[in-house]
This record gives sequence, C-alpha cells and structure tokens, in this order.
Amino acid sequence: MMTIKHLLLPLSLLVVGTVITPLLTACGDATKATESKVVQQTASASSNSDAAAAQDLKVSLFFLNYSLDPKDYFNGWILMRVGAGETLLRLNDQGKVQPWLARDFKVLTPTSYQLTLQEGLKFSDGSTVTATDVQQNLERIMALNPRTKQYFNLDRIEIVSPVQLVIHTKEPVPELFANLCEPLFSIVKLPAEALPQAQGAQGAQDEQRAQSTWPNFTLEQPITTGPYRVSAFVPNERIEVVPNPYYRAAKEPDQRYSKINYFYMPDAQSRVMALQAGEVDLIPTVDYANLSLFADPKQYQVLSRISPRTNVVYLNHSNPLLAQAPVRQAMSLAINREQIVSLIGGQKAGSLIAPDFVGGQSFTLNYDLTKAQRLLDQAGIIDSNGNGTRDLNGQELSFKYYIKADHGSADSSLIAQSLQQDLKQLQIELQLIPSENLAAVVAAGDFDLYSANDSTVPTGDPFYFLATRFGTEGDANYGHYSNPQIDALLKDMQQSFEPKERLALTGKILGELNKDTAALFINHIDINEVARADVHNLHLYSFDYYFIDDQVSAHAAPEAAEAADTAPAPANSATSEE
Repeated sequence: MMTIKHLLLPLSLLVVGTVITPLLTACGDATKATESKVVQQTASASSNSDAAAAQDLKVSLFFLNYSLDPKDYFNGWILMRVGAGETLLRLNDQGKVQPWLARDFKVLTPTSYQLTLQEGLKFSDGSTVTATDVQQNLERIMALNPRTKQYFNLDRIEIVSPVQLVIHTKEPVPELFANLCEPLFSIVKLPAEALPQAQGAQGAQDEQRAQSTWPNFTLEQPITTGPYRVSAFVPNERIEVVPNPYYRAAKEPDQRYSKINYFYMPDAQSRVMALQAGEVDLIPTVDYANLSLFADPKQYQVLSRISPRTNVVYLNHSNPLLAQAPVRQAMSLAINREQIVSLIGGQKAGSLIAPDFVGGQSFTLNYDLTKAQRLLDQAGIIDSNGNGTRDLNGQELSFKYYIKADHGSADSSLIAQSLQQDLKQLQIELQLIPSENLAAVVAAGDFDLYSANDSTVPTGDPFYFLATRFGTEGDANYGHYSNPQIDALLKDMQQSFEPKERLALTGKILGELNKDTAALFINHIDINEVARADVHNLHLYSFDYYFIDDQVSAHAAPEAAEAADTAPAPANSATSEE
C-alpha cells in the first residue's frame, strides 16, 4: 500500500510528470457543476457508524510552504485553509463582505475606514484580541509583505477604543473592506520578538512607530483565532491542528475533530491515489477526468461549484508579432473552448470573469476558424516560404509557451496541448516548454505565452486584479499590456464607492479586454473537493482560501441524520444541490 511518506515527492518531479501527461480524450461520467451552485454526491446517513469512531481527519493540501506566517508570500492562505487563521472580514459565496472578527465596518471619509471588533475575542492561548493587536498586525504586514502594495497604501491606524480602530489611507480605496478579507491580513498574536524596537512588548504607543523597523521575525506556529490551532508544523511537509479551546463559536457538545493532519501533496494524481487507498479522508482539486472514480455515494462525496478562477493564457505584448491585433484576435477565434471544457470541466469563458461574480454580466468569445484565417490573410500574415508556419516581415509566428502545474491541477498541460493543436490549423506554432520556476521566467519577461489559474476576483472586488494585470503600470502586468481606455476606466473605478457603478465599470473593462484580445481567456473553473462519505457537514466555498471550518465533523448534524433516517435510499447517480 502506498504510504503518506511515499506521496510526499519533490515538487519538481511531480510538475514535470504532470506537464507531459498525454491529452485526455475521455472524461467518463464526472460530476459537473454549472452556475454558482454546489453539486454534492451524498451518502446515506447509515454510513455514520464508522464516522462516530473517527475523531481524527487526514487531509491533503496542494500548497504548503516554509512558514505559516502571514507576512511571508501567500502563507496566510495556508493558515486560513487549515481552519486556524481568520481576518477582520470575510466573503460569502457571492463575494459580498461579511463581518468576522470585526462585527461592524463603515466608511467615514474616502480615506478613513472604521472597524469595530466583536466583544470578548480571544486568541487560542486565551489572551484577548484588541484593536492594538489588529494595528500591530496590519502595520507589520504592510512593512514586511510586498503583496500589500497591491491592496492599499496605508497612512496610519488610529486606535479609538480597545475594540475600535480607524484605518487611514493615502488615497481612496473603495474596495478596502473587501481587500481586508485576503488571508494576507489574518490576525495573529505577535510576540515581543516580532515587534519593532520603537514599540514595547505591551503595545505602548510611540510617535516614531510608523518609521520604526519591523524585525523579519517568523512565527513558527502562529497563535490564531479560528476554530483550530496549530499544534505541529513541518515546513513543506505537514501541519497538525487541534481544536482551539477559546474559539468564540464552539458548541456543546463539541463536534470538531480532535485532530486534523494535513499532508503536502502537490500532485493531483497522488492525492487521488491517497484517497483511494484510504490514507487521507479529504482532498482538494481533483482533475475533471478523475472525478468519475469517486461516483459511488456510499464511499465518497464530491463537491463542485463555479469559482472566481479562470484559466488565462497571458500574451507578451512586447513581442512585435503578438503586438499585432489581428494575430491576437485570430488566436482567440481559433480556440475550441467547448472541446477544452469537455476535457477539464468548468464553463467556457466569455470574458476574464465568470458572470456569477460580476452581477450576471455575460460576454461571448466566438470560435470561428474561417474568420481567424481571413483576419491573418487580410493583414498579410501568410506562409510566404511554404514551410507550414505563417510569417510577417520575415518573422515566423512561432511562440514559446511556458507551462507549469498550477493550483494543484494538471489543466495547464491539457490547455496548452489543445491550443497547440487549434493554432496549428492557423499555421501558428506553439513551442510548449515545461518550467519548474515559471514565476522567474514570467518576471524576467522571457516568454511569449504562459498559462495561469487565476482568481480573478480574489477579494470579492475585481479592481485589484484588473489593475495589477492589465493596467499599464500594474506590478503584475508581465505581458506589458497597455490600453489607454482600460487605464481610464480603472481610474474611474478607483474613485467610485458606488457598487452599481463599479459593476458597470467592470463590465466595460471586460468588454474592452475582449475587444483588444488582451489575453486568451479559456474557461471559468469549477473548483472541487472529494471526501470519504463519513466526513460530515462539508461546505465548498467559492473563494478557495476558505476550506476547513468549524462545521466539519465526524458526526452528522442531528437534523441531517433524522432526515436521512426517513429518506429513501439514494440511487448511485443521485445528487443534491445546495
């Protein structure tokens, strides 16, 4: 039997193996979610006899790193996914901001934002969470994590009372409350070693505090506020959590697992094999073609829903050929998105963002190979030397396309191979290049195309993503895209606090990105997770930095068990929608 130890293979080996996976031609009877619904294969409650004895849960993670400290990289996402980290505010499944650690929040002025904490909040060591703790966390994150620049430019934080603070920004940030939902801003207890010299361990105020240096001290096992607390952590390998005894919403009797062990398994196939072997109980991100392996509701439950994630193929607009609008437009027209969706699931993309997360605004990206060929012919981009590849001014339409397994999925490889075949019909060549360090390649600009599984509305509001990827000065605009109309719309959006106006501006931006073929939008992603049938009360969140919560249990909720006792036995193909 394969063991957990055997599954913890080096990421570099797994990535290469994933990228060269041959194109799948059949997908079986995998469960497919549409719109913003959760489709779940549920087991009869009679399966709870084993569940009652199972107080420990074993879970695989496709992303784990060298620390759990929110100041580092995207590591706050890990802390939140394991049920330990929490932010001041959170998103519901429609992307609307909701209270969490903060019970109330309001805009005072275009640059002043007030938050009031819940009364009696405690960290997992029993100490009280105060406005000063929040101030320390936000100032530390702003100083130490470069990603914060994408969200807002902090001026200062004013403490109004032990449970109330006001965030002052240097310019208007209409989406600030949405941005505070990012796990980057998880609230943790900071020891004296993590505080700057200008501030005492008790959090005393100092007028030079804003200019003081925050030490790059890493929290090994952050003290948090969520339903679970970290009890063990082996970097890049595993995490163990146990119930937080001071969790504010704990119930009697306590239905939480007595222990949850998380194992790092970046390879999708390894996660599937581990669940089949009974070595883990819950896995995220199963490739679409493998979902049919878990069709038996007596053994497994499959949760799937549309998400803000989109598979995007970015173009390097510094390449003189890709700078030609007819080339980009023809490439998009030649992509058979319907065929790709039959391989990897989800919804055929009509724009960058799924309609579910932009107020239902929908767009269309057509598949028309004849029109694509005509566009290139009319632009004088033809195969002038008869070698099978079109060219312009002596330059052949042959592009380097970098790929890497992304977000625990092999989809990038299937997309790349599909595009390679589709564009070959246009006499455009794609050279597929697997990369173990795609981020470095992209940052250096040494690419023509690269694929990404992107959360296009990462905080419930699309502005940050649109501005950083498609604004001329965006710090993640690695393809050097520039469009004055997009920049003007982003500027308007940056000043608007009116939700309906922001939605309308978002729609205009999406339409302009389509018109200009700023990138190739492939499909809107159905995220999923698969668990043993005896794991109860699972909820699949559309924003996937939420994963394990205080409801997941080895015991069925009483009302669910009662309903199951009176319900007819489900057929193997039965599903329930949430």
